[in-house]
Formats: sequence, C-alpha cells, structure tokens
Amino acid sequence: MGTQSVVLQKIHAFLLWLNVFFEHSLIFRGLSAVGNAAQGSAVISGFLHTERDYWGGSLIMRAISFICGGMYSAAMWVFTRLAEANENSMNRKIFLACKSALGNPNNLLNKTVAQCVPGKALDWFFGDDEDYDIRNAPPVTVLSFINLKTAYMLFIVGSLMVPSHMWNNWLLFISAAFFAASYFIKLLADGEKSPKISISPALVLFVFFCAFSMLHGYGGMDSVRVFVIFFACTVHSVLVSLIIKKSDMRLFFSLAAVALVFAAIFGFYQFAMGIEIRTDLTDLQTNPGMSRLYATLGNPNNDAQAWAMLLPFVIAAAICVKNDSKRIILLCVIFAVLGAFAMTYSRGGYVAFAMGIAVFILLTAPRLVPIALLAMVISLPIIPAGIIERLFTLGQDSSSQYRFLIWGGVGRMLEDFWVQGIGMGPAAFIRIYRSYAHPLAERAMHSHNMFLDIITHSGIGALLAFFAYLFGLFKRGIAAHASEVEPENKVYLAAGIASLAVFVALGVGEYVWFYPRVMLVFWVMTGLLTGLSLKTPPRLRILKSTPSVQ
Repeated sequence: MGTQSVVLQKIHAFLLWLNVFFEHSLIFRGLSAVGNAAQGSAVISGFLHTERDYWGGSLIMRAISFICGGMYSAAMWVFTRLAEANENSMNRKIFLACKSALGNPNNLLNKTVAQCVPGKALDWFFGDDEDYDIRNAPPVTVLSFINLKTAYMLFIVGSLMVPSHMWNNWLLFISAAFFAASYFIKLLADGEKSPKISISPALVLFVFFCAFSMLHGYGGMDSVRVFVIFFACTVHSVLVSLIIKKSDMRLFFSLAAVALVFAAIFGFYQFAMGIEIRTDLTDLQTNPGMSRLYATLGNPNNDAQAWAMLLPFVIAAAICVKNDSKRIILLCVIFAVLGAFAMTYSRGGYVAFAMGIAVFILLTAPRLVPIALLAMVISLPIIPAGIIERLFTLGQDSSSQYRFLIWGGVGRMLEDFWVQGIGMGPAAFIRIYRSYAHPLAERAMHSHNMFLDIITHSGIGALLAFFAYLFGLFKRGIAAHASEVEPENKVYLAAGIASLAVFVALGVGEYVWFYPRVMLVFWVMTGLLTGLSLKTPPRLRILKSTPSVQ
C-alpha cells in the first residue's frame, strides 16, 4: 500500500510539473498572446457580444419579423381572451382544488407515496444533491413526481428506451401536439396571460424552406410524412426551452442517465444472445467476423449517434453532482454506456465523441489539455484491438468508398437542383438520385452527409438558414458560457456546446436525421442549449435573432 502511495505521488508530481511546464512554455505564451489580441478584435467581440445585430437588422429579417410578428400578436390576442375567460371558470377552480389536494402531504395518497421504499429511492436519486437525511427530508407528495415537467422529461428519455420494433414515429407528432396543448392549458389554469416564447428567426426561415420544398418536390406524400415528423421535432425543441428550466437540469440529466444505461444493458443483452453479422453494416473483407452491438434504436450507427450527443450532458451531471454516492452511480452509468458505445464499432461516432470531449475540456478545464493528451497516448495500448483496426479502415473499406461514390452522384444531381431541392424524404431522393448515381451506388436512400442532404432536400436557402441557426446556437452558447457566473450552469453550457460539436462532426459522414428518434435527440439538445443560454426567460422574443446574454 505504501508503494502504491509513493507511485501515485510520483505520478501526481509529474502531472503537476507537466502542467506548470505547459503554462510557462513558449507555445502557451504564444497562444495567450494571440488570445488576448483576439479578444479585443472586432471579429471576436462581434461574435461574443450581441449589441451589433447585423442579421436581425437586415431587410430580409425585418420582413420576416413583420409577417411573423403579426401572426404572433394575433395568436397572443386570442390567448389573452381565453385567459380572461378562464379566470373565474369552473375548470380552473377544479384544477386549483386538485392541485391543493395533491400537494397536501397529509392526505392518504401522499402518505403512502412518502413511506414506500421506491418513493424514498426516487426522492433520493432525483431530488436535491445534498446528503439525504430521511428524518429531515421534506414531505414527499404526488406532485413531487407527477407534473407537466416530469411527464415531459419522462417522455423524452422514455422514447430512447423503447425497442425499435415497438416504436412508432407518429408518437413524435402526437406528443408534440399533446405537450404543446398541455403547456398552454397550464398557462391558462395558472392565470398566465403572456406566454414566454423564444424562437430563432433562422429556424423559422429553415422550416419555411423545408415546407416549401415539400410543396414543389418529387416525394409526394412521403415528403409530407417526413416534414410532419421533422416539424414535430422542432416543436419539441421549443417546448424543451420553455418547459425544462435551468433548475430542472439535474433531474433531466439523471433521467437521461437512467435511459442511457437501460439502452446499454438492452444492447449488452442482445449481444449476449447473439447478434447476426450484417454485411450492410460491416465490410467483412476488412473486418471479418465483426458483430456490432445495437440497442433500442435498432442500428449501431443510430445508437452511437444518440449516445454521443447525450453523454456530454451526463458527464456534466456527474461533475456537478454534490452527493458522492450519486456521483459514483453516474460514473458507473457513463462507463457502462461507453462500453456499449465502443461495441457499436461506429467510427463516425468515435471521432465525433472525441471531438465533443475535446471541446468540453477546452471550455471547462483548458489546463487539463496536456494531461488529456498524455492520458490518450497512455491508453492506446489498452484499447481493444478491434476498435483500433476498425478506426484504421476509415476511408479504405467498402462503406467509405460507397460514401465517396454517393457524394459524386449527389454533386452531379445538385448541378440541377441546388436552388430549390428535390423535396424531403427518401422517396424523392431515390426517384431523382438514380439518374445521377454511380452504377455501384444506385440504391442509396440519402447522401450520408447532413449538409448535403439538407441542400438536396430543400435547396441552398435551407442550407444557409440552417448554418445561420447553428452559428447562432454556437454564438449564444459561447457568449453565455463566457459571462456565466454559476459554475454548474457553466458546465452544462459547455456540455451543450460539446454536444452541438458532436452533431456537426457526425454530419460529415452521416445523415443524422434519417432516423427520427436521433433527430429528436438533436432538437432536444438544441432546446436545452437555447434555454441554458438565456439568463432570463424571454417575453415576446420570437423575432430577436440573438437573445441577449449580457
């Protein structure tokens, strides 16, 4: 034990020396000088601050503001009339009576919930992070577990736990309509007369171009189907920013951890029972005998994409949690999911997740960069050989070559359709793409590139609007991270920015939205980042392009 302590002390001393050496090195001084010079530049100051709203003040955005502002004002007028009519109505009195009864810790139902072991366990894990003392714990009520926020969060994380053969994509549309209606009904019941909504104008423009391509494209009803599911996911993004507040982040990420570990265990179970080797997922010439794990989303690439975007938030929760027992549980969850993630053998997922972790470290602890690089080098000998071999086949196997052939065909197709697009959905892509495809890549259903698919489906306007939306998210997130004083929110913001970086990296080699539940994960992540970027919930800010974070 003493030898181990001496070894650990030597390692710790070496890492401290490495950190001090890095801080006094010429490279670090050069980077610091460049950073100090850049902070005062017009480009960086324009990026981090929001006083100069060139995009919002343009003629195009003023026109959009005029149109959407009129629609929003009309909707708010109707909502205000409904709120006034509901003020003394019988349904509001019933709602308040039920709320009072469920919130009373002395009734029989609440006493039963408070005394049962599952209720105590739920209250400990999903409650405050302080050390749990049952003698001094606040009374548990039904409302502690059942309300609009928890119901919505349970749906979001629960959608990741449903096996693919039991899932129906129309649940995304039904849930968006249900929770949107529930949110506004709650506002009426609470007497709220002016709901707080924040929507990026770039997102409005992007949805418009997607809807327009549905009308003139070649997909028919399949384009309508895809657009409805896509629009439902964008509604979920807005709902997440409205319903899930900063104070709810701990609970949401704890629920997300439960969903991820369930999916990982489900994947391990399937792998233990035997997963067939599929030639459509693996090049057996370069990776003979490789069986790839997949879980509830039914495809190893889909599971890897969803896990890569959600894991930064769970890692942030493990960092921010104050209770050591909870931290140990969350760390076990992270290691279990990483194990399942590794067994998907998704090269794009590996690279994207590594990029996300790099961004997360740069934002939260830049001094750990040399230590992280050293740890990465040291860990190379213990990484399973199958993962290393899988990474080295990137760009060389039939899957990579297949993508290059598809991109060539899509490039030829865009020469004719780059302005207007061909319409959303695989039906339109299959119909038009075959006339331009390489003979060895005629059966593709999408271009295997996020940004190529957007311009292919909805034209150059949609791609530019989406780039503006992503740029706005990065800008608001980085600006909020730079000005945030609460350490916990700062870590969560870093996780949101890292997750967005994961999406961009994934989009280089995959059409991330091809599977709707992965698309839902992206829009939930953008909703979380939007909510975290706003210090105060906006009121009537639907047409501000860059909400203030000052």
